[in-house]
Amino acid sequence: MKRIKILSVLLAVMLVALVFAGCAPKQASKPQQEPKEKPITITIWHAWSGAELDTLNDAISKYKKLHPNVTINQLQVPFDQLKNKFQTAAASGGGPDILVGPADWIGDFTKANLIAPMDSYVDSDFLSHYVKGAINQVTYDGKLMAMPESTECVALIYNKSLVKSVPKTTDDMIKLADSLHKGDTYGLVYNTGFYFTAGYFFAAGMKLFDANHNAIVAQGNGGVIALEFLKKLASDKNIIAANDYGKADSMFKEGKAAMIINGPWAVGDYVKALGADKVGVAPMPIFSPTGKPFAPFVNTKDFMLNANSDDAHKKAAMDFIKFMTSKEIEQEFFEKAKHIPSNLDVNTSSDPIVDGFIKQMKTGVPMPIIPEMGAVWNPMQNAIDSVLAGKATPQDAIKAAQEAINKKISAMRNNAK
Repeated sequence: MKRIKILSVLLAVMLVALVFAGCAPKQASKPQQEPKEKPITITIWHAWSGAELDTLNDAISKYKKLHPNVTINQLQVPFDQLKNKFQTAAASGGGPDILVGPADWIGDFTKANLIAPMDSYVDSDFLSHYVKGAINQVTYDGKLMAMPESTECVALIYNKSLVKSVPKTTDDMIKLADSLHKGDTYGLVYNTGFYFTAGYFFAAGMKLFDANHNAIVAQGNGGVIALEFLKKLASDKNIIAANDYGKADSMFKEGKAAMIINGPWAVGDYVKALGADKVGVAPMPIFSPTGKPFAPFVNTKDFMLNANSDDAHKKAAMDFIKFMTSKEIEQEFFEKAKHIPSNLDVNTSSDPIVDGFIKQMKTGVPMPIIPEMGAVWNPMQNAIDSVLAGKATPQDAIKAAQEAINKKISAMRNNAK
């Protein structure tokens, strides 16, 4: 009996030891860690500068904190070189993952298969947070070909310390400009690039295309009337009217111009240079020859996705694009760079500068995003430049522009066959 009791005690001790051994932490295996996301580099090309570039860099820093595995390389390219640079690079299989550019590039890029649709990366709930017109502007052949960051048009920007009352008509604008010219300070610096002057061509009655997208700029008398008006501005010694964006921009920032025509992208720098209390924005004056309102192009500034990027880079690029068009970041672009946001959740109330652009948009025309629009710019600019230089009459210049545009369109269509 004694022997049985001893064996029972030993067995109980062994069972207790086994139980505690089972409860002890396992030393052989370490806790597993979740796999880290693979590092990836995204490249973005843009033409932003000044307040826009500062805001972009701030946004990149914020995104990097949220996604330490992602490196964002950004390259600033002068706007007049950006489209050709991307076309050349993308056509040869290269280029950035993301391009920032206007909606009127979408038609050309889509036809050439240089940018990729975004439909698979977004849903209807996501898109419901954006201005419907902006989404329509970047939709081509039923596909979402870009994400709109902001909406823009040109308007009258004026120095409040020099302009006490905004002119209502172009005749009033000229009279005011004449009265304000003193020394090296001018009443008006007018950029005569076609993008900036198109609003008066349309106010004069000019049409760009017929139903088949052939140019009809010389039909009617609208083009002639607008060119005669620009010639009148250029011949006024109290006004600087020339196709020189940099000069006009610098003069306004230096306080040497009372009025300028420009877009929201420039206002952040104007506010920085002159002070918020001195910068005002209003619709351009009514076109006196016809009594019609200035009708500028209304366009969107957009993020486009390179068709050459692989799936991993497209996915990462789209995540960054969604971040850039989020309420938080678009609010910053609105506050710091005066962008007019496409995101409906951004609060733009009580901002008189943005309100001035929004009022101007009400008389604007949507920028055509068809490929044929790409054929318009140089011929129309040549028409303006030749008239202002005294090398052609308005009648001959607009006729030559229509012929040149349709020649380009014909060549474009033949190459597509």
